[in-house]
Amino acid sequence: MTHSEKVRLALEQDIFSGAIAPGSSLDEEELARRFEVSRTPVREAILQLIESGIVEKRPRQGAVVTMTDVTDLIRQFEVMSELESICAKYSARRMTPEERATLKEVHEQSERAFAAGDQDNYYALSRKFHLLVIDGTHNKELIDMTNKLGSKLVPYRRFQLGYPGQSQSNLEDHRAILEAILAQDVERAAEQFRKHTKVQGDILADYIAMNEERVRAS
Repeated sequence: MTHSEKVRLALEQDIFSGAIAPGSSLDEEELARRFEVSRTPVREAILQLIESGIVEKRPRQGAVVTMTDVTDLIRQFEVMSELESICAKYSARRMTPEERATLKEVHEQSERAFAAGDQDNYYALSRKFHLLVIDGTHNKELIDMTNKLGSKLVPYRRFQLGYPGQSQSNLEDHRAILEAILAQDVERAAEQFRKHTKVQGDILADYIAMNEERVRAS
C-alpha cells in the first residue's frame, strides 16, 4: 500500500467516524506531520477524496469535508442496486466457464481472508467479486455505466464492512449470488444482487445520519 493510500484510508475512517467533522478543512502540512510523510502523498489522498465526493475544494478554504447528503447517497445506492442486479442477470447467462471458475475462486479466497481476520484483503477480494460480475456481462456500455457510479461508492462500501456483523453478512450474500450465477439462475442472481447492494446503502445511510445528528448536537 502506498503512502497516499494509507493517508486516504485513515482520513476516510476519521471522516465517517466523525473524528473529522463535516465542514472541517484539511490542512496538507498538518496532515503530513501527522502521518509522517511528505505533502505529496497527502495531496494525492485529498484529490482522491475530492473525486469520490467526500471532500470538496472551496475558494479560499482549500479542501473541506463535505456534509454528506444522506438522501443523495440512498439514491445512488438505489441506482447501483439496479445496475448490479442487471449485471448479475447477464453474467448468469453469459459468463464463460473460466470466468465462473475465477469468480468461485475469488469467493473462496474471500472466505479464507474473512476467517483469518484480514479485513484489508477481504475488502479487496469483495470488490474484485463485484468487478468480475460486472465484467461477466460482456456489455461495454453496462460495464462503463456501473463502474462509473461504483467508483464513487467505493469508500462508502469499504467503510460499511466495518459495521458489526456486516462483513459476515456480505460474505453470505456473495455466496448466494455465486450459487445463483453458477446455476445460471438468471432471476435469482438478479434479485440476490439487488438486495445485497440495497442493504449496503441502507446500513451506511443510517450510520451517517446518526453521526451527522451527533455532530450537530455537539
